[in-house]
Amino acid sequence: MTAAAFYWPDTGRLECLGWFPTAPNLADRGASDGVGARYGEMASRGELSTLGHATVPVAAWLSEVMRHIEGERVAALCMDRYKQAELGQAIDAAGIRAPLIWRGFGFKDGNEDCERFRRSCFDGLVKAAPSLLLRSAFAETVCLRDPANNIKLAKARSLGRIDAASASVLAVAQGARMLAAPAKKVREAIWL
Repeated sequence: MTAAAFYWPDTGRLECLGWFPTAPNLADRGASDGVGARYGEMASRGELSTLGHATVPVAAWLSEVMRHIEGERVAALCMDRYKQAELGQAIDAAGIRAPLIWRGFGFKDGNEDCERFRRSCFDGLVKAAPSLLLRSAFAETVCLRDPANNIKLAKARSLGRIDAASASVLAVAQGARMLAAPAKKVREAIWL
């Protein structure tokens, strides 16, 4: 699965979409992942789509992501370092002009992002419409702690799909960082 989360920090709005390749079809994929007809339900709700044949093509996927938020001002694209080179090439080819923020899901970046996400949720700063995709992804997600008490996201079971949860954590954490940054003062020109 490939997923993208969209977060508006000023309002707390969170949306998430997922994509699978077309082969195998969603019914077969659901059976092999042990979730039954759940992927088909997600597709009928507009939360999950298929794209590509055996893999989700990065450039086409990125076009779908940007089409979903067409007309919105994009403050940042926050992405997992996984497939960084391929994503970077697709961003350049698409001519996307937004700050790029690369994050990892190890204990260093993952701990900060998970903590910012948790705090934002507890403070009521995350508001999502009912989403089977998100509910399913977070049900498959666990947080692992290292000896220094840092946390990172991981799958609760080997066949679990946590991409939507991971994308949501990245998006909300970046929104929290943006809200916490001090506002820049604009200096007005003074003519003497």
